[in-house]
Amino acid sequence: MSEKFKYILKSFSWGLLSKVLDAAIKVVTVPLLLSYFGKEDFGLITLAISVNAYLQLLDLGMNTGAVKYFSGWIDNKKFILLDLVSRTAISFYGIIGIVNAIVLIAVAFGGINYLGLKDQQVQLMQVMLLILAALAILNWSSSVFNQLLVANQKIAIVQQVLVIRSLFSLLLVYFTINQKLGIVDYFLWFSIINSLQLIPLAVIAKKDGLIKNFLPSFNWKLFRPVLKYSLSIIAIGVFSMTATKMRPVILSIYCNEGVGIVTEFRIMETITLFIISIGGMLIKIFLPMSTKIIQNNNTKEMSFFAQNTTFYTSIICVMLCFPIIINAREIISIYVGKEFSDLSIWLIIWVYTIVAYLHNSPVSSLVLASGKTKMLIISSGISCVLSLVLNALLSNIYGVGSAIIGYGLYIFIQMSFYYLYFNTKVLRLNSKAIFVSFIVPFLCGIFPVLLINGNINFPCLYINILVKTSIWFVLFVVLLLAANKVMGIGELNLSILKRDEPLV
Repeated sequence: MSEKFKYILKSFSWGLLSKVLDAAIKVVTVPLLLSYFGKEDFGLITLAISVNAYLQLLDLGMNTGAVKYFSGWIDNKKFILLDLVSRTAISFYGIIGIVNAIVLIAVAFGGINYLGLKDQQVQLMQVMLLILAALAILNWSSSVFNQLLVANQKIAIVQQVLVIRSLFSLLLVYFTINQKLGIVDYFLWFSIINSLQLIPLAVIAKKDGLIKNFLPSFNWKLFRPVLKYSLSIIAIGVFSMTATKMRPVILSIYCNEGVGIVTEFRIMETITLFIISIGGMLIKIFLPMSTKIIQNNNTKEMSFFAQNTTFYTSIICVMLCFPIIINAREIISIYVGKEFSDLSIWLIIWVYTIVAYLHNSPVSSLVLASGKTKMLIISSGISCVLSLVLNALLSNIYGVGSAIIGYGLYIFIQMSFYYLYFNTKVLRLNSKAIFVSFIVPFLCGIFPVLLINGNINFPCLYINILVKTSIWFVLFVVLLLAANKVMGIGELNLSILKRDEPLV
């Protein structure tokens, strides 16, 4: 097993464990805290976190920009430059932390009346916001050490720290209920636990020689390229977020079915959020590797990376998405009741679009690493606008389905730009070979779905899900192994590459 594959497997495994554990703990603890604090007071916690979360837009795309540059400098052993810029990044995040704190203090004392709180809740909310303000600089500074470790391909360690944080959060809930702590005490310790992840990340980054000390630096000239690149990333992020978050707004404005149509959208969105979050994690895993490959400017190495990682990424996407596809009706019935089971067809279509979106993570990381993001901004803007227009035009015809169709158009346009422009013009890759790396796992997942669909119906929904998923998984693995043995997927990709363009 190659070192690169070990890195991808280890990083993905820990990332998946971290996300699954975090989701499971929330499923357990949210009802407990809701029952303990009551609906009104528990809502204060959610509101305080939401106010602060909105300010995360101040990141300005630095997570992607810093990882791109840091990983390149680590590969070229430019550790003095890495140290100066990373400590300047501490200063940058310190400034953002101060702005964050000022905004929270302003909300606490100047804008608290606009939050629609009762008199006895105002003081509690003010204290919570002040707690967040006090920890703002510390929380923002932790981003630098996170970026350094990700750039050094230590993302597994970052995920391990998040796992430990989740476990401490679980213990805090037990301690809160057992010792009958008040809501402010709980929120204080919850915030401290989130902030303390800075310590292990900083210690490991210093131990690995990625940063000499923790004193802020002010080398803004050296920092400028990182910031400039990050600003282009935030533009892409704005279009992506708009295409995603505006869909329920479009439904509420243009659809005549009332606000209930938004509820239907939220039901499906909740089910798909976990899968979509995996996409961001995959790009973060691939970005340090992609940066090194781009720096080497080796077409053969880039082609090998793109084809192989697309193949394994497609396998992961199929394994995550297809169990939801074959069990869509059962999942919705268990989640919100059989009266919403008709949403299953739209959920299935949505998940298919997610497969198409996520399989492109390796190539997307190469494009980001190349720094040639101008056309990516344009393609994101075009696909965003056209998808929302289609969403609006179809709202009274397909209801909630118009949002799914609109999102499908967004993904189709994005994928078209990748396969017809970015792959060939920017990266000089062979789109046919990359498509084969995707379509083989996809077809191996499709055939079992066609066999299972409508042929397995147990009275118990849970047994139905278990049996269908088990049969699908066995058939998928058998077909995948057979395809790899009979077709020789790696050799097929290589033969296509040789036929259409030489390996430089």
